[in-house]
Amino acid sequence: MTGYVDVCALSEIPNGKHRAYTLSGTAILVCRSGNDVFAIENRCSHLNFPLKGGRQIGCEIICPHHGARFDFRTGKAVGGPAVDPIQHFEVRIHNDRVEIRPRIESKSWLRSAEQKDI
Repeated sequence: MTGYVDVCALSEIPNGKHRAYTLSGTAILVCRSGNDVFAIENRCSHLNFPLKGGRQIGCEIICPHHGARFDFRTGKAVGGPAVDPIQHFEVRIHNDRVEIRPRIESKSWLRSAEQKDI
């Protein structure tokens, strides 16, 4: 797997904040903590509600609906009611742009730069 997908400018995500994107039908949450940027699916594994808008504390995102907590570095559920992890994605910063490598490379992901919703 070699392809990364351009998501946004690094400057679009302030430290301690997150932004949601849709890449080829996959809801992604890009979180920033200091100089590090992480990407997880924008879906709580408890009841499948979006994580967007949840409080971000350190390297955790708290589901705004039922309070489940996830480590956005790994996708691991670290506080109930969720117990199942969520998908996380490899991220790199290239020329001050945030790029994500999909878990399963597909042609739709590679075309997604034109299809992302901001």
